[in-house]
Amino acid sequence: MQQVDNKAFLDPEIQNWDELDLPKSWVDELNFKSPMAWLTLVKAVFYPKNRSVRLDEKLLQEMPVPKYVLQEFHNIPCGNYSKLLTRGYIKGFDIAMLNQVDPIRKKIAYYLKDCHAVLDIGCGGGKTSNAIYQQGAHDIWGIDPSPYLLKHAALDFPQIKFIQGVAESLPFADKRFDGLSACYVLHEIPPRYIKQLIAEASRVLKKGGVFVIAEPSPLQYQDKTWQLCKDHGMKGVYFKLLARKLNEPFVKAFHQLDLHQLFIEAGFDVLEDQKEMPHRFICVRKL
Repeated sequence: MQQVDNKAFLDPEIQNWDELDLPKSWVDELNFKSPMAWLTLVKAVFYPKNRSVRLDEKLLQEMPVPKYVLQEFHNIPCGNYSKLLTRGYIKGFDIAMLNQVDPIRKKIAYYLKDCHAVLDIGCGGGKTSNAIYQQGAHDIWGIDPSPYLLKHAALDFPQIKFIQGVAESLPFADKRFDGLSACYVLHEIPPRYIKQLIAEASRVLKKGGVFVIAEPSPLQYQDKTWQLCKDHGMKGVYFKLLARKLNEPFVKAFHQLDLHQLFIEAGFDVLEDQKEMPHRFICVRKL
């Protein structure tokens, strides 16, 4: 008789985030009592020499990440790999988005209200994961490449299980979840991995499970400034300027993808696909 590998059905081990001592980035070493430290940080934000992040080699061996995530997304020095700046990013993201993200998190959570087990892909600081938990689903997992963001998330929301990893290689058994979420994640992944991500989503979802996604609206990249002003007022102009200024290396290619068709080809039914301002909201169900 063929033996079954029980490990294939086990959930991944959860890191003790409270005790994990992450190495400092060069930003964390700055003495912010000195004006020169602030000048160094400002120069790194507005006049970066490169967009890549160099991580501690020991950390990379323990928590490997693909090269594409080692970039300074959103003009953040050290990207998502600084003790200091990741905490600031978690708070500052909502402010920069004019507090438009919290309502979309609640909308994601509402669409997952009937689920028991949910995985929040690219969970970052854990706010979407917590919104889903508050809606009633209590077997909640969050996965993200950055251990720095995950440590903040785990300390802020201890009721949720956070693990380090990437969306295109989920460390879970088949049909483990009846709901998935991704809030402002897919546009930060190279398009060549999106099909792999969708395949993984299909694998870990039960039949009838739903995948709820929020991404930047393509309108702010594709529409003219005058048209955005006419349709959405100064909010439309603001988000177009924000999109131009932030470092988002894969966002243009992402908006050229036909997500609707990719989900259909992967065996999903597209229940909703709204392109508004500043979000695109997508809900699909596995057939």
